[in-house]
Amino acid sequence: MPELVSAPKVKVESIEDFLIKEQDKLIPLMRDMEKEANLNYDKSAPLPEALSFKGGDRKTIRNHFLRALRLNTGTPLGYFLQHLPGHSPLGKKSDPMTVSIYGERDLKQDYEFYDIRIGDLVSPLEVLATAGDEPDFGLDLNLFEDNGEIFGKDYGFGIQSFGDPKVYYATQVPFHIGYYHESPIIFAAAGFLTRTYPQYRVYQFMTLSRYAFQTGHTYWGYRFLGWGMHYIADLTQPYHSRVLPNFGTISMLWINLKAILGFESAKNDAIDRISNRHTTIEKYHFSTLRNAYRTKNLAHPFILSVKQTDLDNNFGNYDHTYIVDVVTRQSYDISDRIDALIDESNLLNGFSEGKLLPEINQKSLVDLDSTITDHMKSVGSHIRNYVRAGLKYD
Repeated sequence: MPELVSAPKVKVESIEDFLIKEQDKLIPLMRDMEKEANLNYDKSAPLPEALSFKGGDRKTIRNHFLRALRLNTGTPLGYFLQHLPGHSPLGKKSDPMTVSIYGERDLKQDYEFYDIRIGDLVSPLEVLATAGDEPDFGLDLNLFEDNGEIFGKDYGFGIQSFGDPKVYYATQVPFHIGYYHESPIIFAAAGFLTRTYPQYRVYQFMTLSRYAFQTGHTYWGYRFLGWGMHYIADLTQPYHSRVLPNFGTISMLWINLKAILGFESAKNDAIDRISNRHTTIEKYHFSTLRNAYRTKNLAHPFILSVKQTDLDNNFGNYDHTYIVDVVTRQSYDISDRIDALIDESNLLNGFSEGKLLPEINQKSLVDLDSTITDHMKSVGSHIRNYVRAGLKYD
């Protein structure tokens, strides 16, 4: 995007400096933001009045801000940039505990970061791209009543709607998944599937990003914009927008009915099936991209396709309907094909630890790669359309 490539470097600013300088205007902005969110994005879980942002001093204001956004208050919010595989870091390697709430337990040596300092001049593109991973590093963990954290009992999200409330990384699932296109019968029988919050998060972070840009806090403008970008990208993943690909409405109702009657095996089998496919396709895509960067193969189809801009105008401008009507509609529609090609390629048995095994079906893997490549063209468009909307802050 020329808007990013040609943008001047931005000065790294502490979160405390931003909040203290702008708190008088942030107080009414965030109050109005939550009123709007309650009307359109989080109807089942309005912000408790006690959590409304009321400012603070240098010792308290970060905690007050995170609580007002209903984020995990233990998130480090360190100052770092991620570097691409095969590239040397431009600074000291970051302590994982300054990046992620659970440190290396979250990063799993898949990501490498280097420290930046308050006052440094850094690339807007790198700030944005790095921030795009941050919501996976703690922001949305343990926010429900049954997740064992005190703030989870204050936040008003209730009992975790789905996902395992006792597995720390699964506690963020309702914030990163959006089921908007299942049959009305399914939603009637399993209303918990509607209690998801990615639209809410995108709205919060887009609002804060635009405000930060308007008031000259460009580092935080890009960082907040990157946080929201994460959820856009997440929802392009078919398993984030479809409950059970290749399962019809009747089959899903039958599984749910048996679970209600106490026969949990079919439900557990379905969850295991989807979890394995969800994880494996992401690891396969990730390792393919990582290997391409490490070997300087920048002409790999996965890289070229996401950079193509010729589809950007086909989807219209990003607005409040875009996530449901465009992003998740598309990922929902492709989910059956992706799911079937995972079977046909034998990816679950033919891929492990970043390597293809003899069990892989090469012919079907070519079809899977081709489908991913085509899908990534629109994924790139959705991300760019979102970012363009965030940069139009005047």
